[in-house]
Amino acid sequence: MRRQSRMLRSKPLWAQGWMLAMMSLWFLGCGRPADVGVAPGAGPAPGVVARGNSAAALRLAAASDLQLALPRLLERFQARTGIATSPPVFQASGQLAEQIKQGAPFDVFLAANEAFVRDLAGGGFIRPESVHPYARGSLVLAVYHEVGDRVRTLADLSEPEVKKIALANPATAPYGKAGQQALERSGLWTRLESKIVLAESVRQALLYAQKGDAEAALVGRAIATVPGIRLVELDPGLYDPIVQALGIVATTPRPADAEAFIRFILGEDGQAILKEFGFQPVPTPAGNPHSGITGRPEDRHRAELGRR
Repeated sequence: MRRQSRMLRSKPLWAQGWMLAMMSLWFLGCGRPADVGVAPGAGPAPGVVARGNSAAALRLAAASDLQLALPRLLERFQARTGIATSPPVFQASGQLAEQIKQGAPFDVFLAANEAFVRDLAGGGFIRPESVHPYARGSLVLAVYHEVGDRVRTLADLSEPEVKKIALANPATAPYGKAGQQALERSGLWTRLESKIVLAESVRQALLYAQKGDAEAALVGRAIATVPGIRLVELDPGLYDPIVQALGIVATTPRPADAEAFIRFILGEDGQAILKEFGFQPVPTPAGNPHSGITGRPEDRHRAELGRR
């Protein structure tokens, strides 16, 4: 045990957590890796798991609101390109950003907002030229089915039958921040703050409402169409636009595969799949120096020449 303690102290924080989880499972005799940010019941879709040597597979760190859409995206991407991908790690964007800073071995980071990705790019952890908005998210109110129609608006959360409201941690989860903004701008935050139950991610907040551990949750539309939940639309003016961005981790040993994945996400097929799950497209501003990544290599080359 002393030797194990010395080994843990010599590792970065994300590696310490992984080693502790693996040690615990070894003692319990479980025989399978611990959950690494993947919500219960959420696994990769068929065809997503890497083929052959997993060390050669693309490794993705993804915001929790991609838990339903990303497996479909990876299935199509892998079928189109033959590029292997490991099962993605889903967590709150802020948590994943900290892991990348600690040296976690990811190739691509898909965050639920631009701020975390651009902050990493500024610190040299993400390739600045690879940072691109890929979708715009929407906030909805997810209501536990047994509450019925008694909650139709945010103001109804003040009713006595609503005892708990789940919200992803605003410090690390963009949808949690948007949810807090919506309550503040509605003049409800002070009145409802005692009912707020913080979750580690937007997916966990949804699970609280789906299981009845909370009467309602403020979550992303892309993950909210699930059994046991009734959705209440919210005015998008109540929160800042949730512009989601991605980028290639600076230390990736497979930059070509990572670039191919980004081109797919930003291309017609990737955008069509994201739209199916409730994401909205992000308009490409005229003169965007990175817009060429969605096209063919020769188109990107011509675009680059045109900027010189």
